[in-house]
Amino acid sequence: MEAKSLDLMESRLDLLENLIFGNADKDATYPKCVEALSEHHNKLSSATDGKTKVSQVLKRLSEIESYLDPKTADELALTDEAKANILLAEEENIKKLAKDLEEIHKSTDVFESEHIKAAPSLAGKLHLLSQVQIEQQDKTCELSEETKKLLQSYNSIVALISRQFVKWDEMLTQAERAAAK
Repeated sequence: MEAKSLDLMESRLDLLENLIFGNADKDATYPKCVEALSEHHNKLSSATDGKTKVSQVLKRLSEIESYLDPKTADELALTDEAKANILLAEEENIKKLAKDLEEIHKSTDVFESEHIKAAPSLAGKLHLLSQVQIEQQDKTCELSEETKKLLQSYNSIVALISRQFVKWDEMLTQAERAAAK
């Protein structure tokens, strides 16, 4: 049975190598595994020589990897008593959230009403109303500007008439003084 499995693996490996390398000489283009590992080990060693922190981290690599294991995370997690204390501390918030969720659940019939379901079909009408409202805003701005110009003209005319009345009053006063002498 093992021989059959080994033969099957061997044939699959040959097929994979043929797909990857084709007719090329795989030994010429395929690097020797041990040589490549040795070369990378030498490069890593020369890069970390004299660097104590890196060496310490590499020595503790298995410990660091153990912290990434989900089983270790479960062991480091809070105790049941600590979890219970956290739940008790958050009791009021949990009750409030539960009450809010119940209210939302009671309101589902409102959210599922025909009026809410029909809202997407009214998008066209809403768009038209938006256009009308924008046009009305533009007209309002134009009217405001026109009214402002009219008020400025009115104020200018009133100021001119007032100055003219002041001049006429001065002329009349001078004429009355001249007639009285």
